[in-house]
Amino acid sequence: MKSNFHPKYILILVLLVAVAGVSSCRKILEPDVIELPTAENGITSSADVEKAVASAYAYLRTVVPDKIFLMGDVRADLFSSYSQSVNVRPETPIATNSANAIINNGGGDWSQFYTVIAQCNLVLEKIPQIKNYDELLKKRHTGEASFIRALTYFYLARFWGDVPLNLQSVNIDNLGRAPQAEVFAQIKTDLDVAIANLDADYTAGDKAVRATKGAAWAIKAHVLAWLQDFAGCEKLCDSVITKGPYSLVTDTSNLLSIFVGKSQESIFELNFDAAARELQKNRVFNRTLGRPWYKDVSDGGGGTDRYLLSPSRAQLERMFPAAVRDARYFTWFVKETVLQGVGPEDRVFFGKFRTLQLKGDTSSQNINESNIIITRLPDIMLLRAEALAHPSVGRTGEAITWLNKVRARAYAPAYTSGGNLQDTILLERRKELIGEGQYFFDLVRTRKLDKDSKITQTDWYERGAWLLPINQTIIAKSNFAITQNEFWR
Repeated sequence: MKSNFHPKYILILVLLVAVAGVSSCRKILEPDVIELPTAENGITSSADVEKAVASAYAYLRTVVPDKIFLMGDVRADLFSSYSQSVNVRPETPIATNSANAIINNGGGDWSQFYTVIAQCNLVLEKIPQIKNYDELLKKRHTGEASFIRALTYFYLARFWGDVPLNLQSVNIDNLGRAPQAEVFAQIKTDLDVAIANLDADYTAGDKAVRATKGAAWAIKAHVLAWLQDFAGCEKLCDSVITKGPYSLVTDTSNLLSIFVGKSQESIFELNFDAAARELQKNRVFNRTLGRPWYKDVSDGGGGTDRYLLSPSRAQLERMFPAAVRDARYFTWFVKETVLQGVGPEDRVFFGKFRTLQLKGDTSSQNINESNIIITRLPDIMLLRAEALAHPSVGRTGEAITWLNKVRARAYAPAYTSGGNLQDTILLERRKELIGEGQYFFDLVRTRKLDKDSKITQTDWYERGAWLLPINQTIIAKSNFAITQNEFWR
């Protein structure tokens, strides 16, 4: 398997890059431990491990938000430009599976994911060498590093299929791509280590932004669903729901609190807090929000709203038919733009991430403090419904119960019968989780990509049309040990 940068420099890269990233983890770790171990002193104590784990979270926060929004939502045709011919944002053609659009928007580059993995490898190598290590803290650090590595590889495998599998912090070999089966075996092993070592919950400051046993159960449930093991998936969903400390936010007037962060239904999320200077120019936000949240030219259109990404009216009506009550319609989307449109363009603002620090620096767009949700309770409730409804499990009555629990929170009408239950659950995931980077993965997992996206080839799965291309620079730097995905050759 191949790394995409010269492997012998991985450790040096990790230690240097973390100088910039680790200081943004103040809500993950206490401020007095936010100092990076250097190449000279390395990791020699549990305090050093704590800093190194903070770096791993910081790296994950750097790479995931943009990637999952663009390749999990935009590629699933959930968002569109004002027009397909004028005022088109450069991200819009991603939905058409355009190689240029994917590559030009970072969809061919996995290098930052491997920075996360190298940091986790370093932590897991060093932990057994440290003496006088509090046993509970050692277990927590082991579980966190294993969880982050598993989650990172899960993204890699879902984006690119066969990927380099490296479990060493410094690797002098030029590695090729490992078969997906081998990668997923390692993912499951890491998640089992995380489940065995992590606590169910932590204090309020670390709630949902540090890995827990429930987060590991939830990600493993997704892994098993991806592998079509729906019976195993359902059991893990049950563990999350019945053994985890999670409950739905039931105040529909306060649903946006979910995206401020650390809500009672959040299982794992990436933290952004303006007070702690956890800020970045995060394009997930400024791609979808216009005025008054951004008053500069951050939308790329000279201050107009024409360049924003948002569902079209037709896309919205598919999710929320007229005269069908659903509290999410005026919550996930800015009510004023739903009712009135924005001038002649009739742009509807996607509003999940409008929880911003309005006094922030709009010139550099460092005003974002909405958290990026990786998984939350409704995700797992609907995944459980999907697993229960699958023919291999066949417990449709229970599937309907879990589907309706999510609908009830939004005051949407209960599903009783009619249509295709699996399609109904998939549509519910689209409505509930839009903007959270899930829907493209949902379409691939359920083998319905050609039915509800612009990737319409009937043999899309067999040919690998769902996979991303690999940047030619990565292939060349590997001395061509890494090969291009077949669909993109």
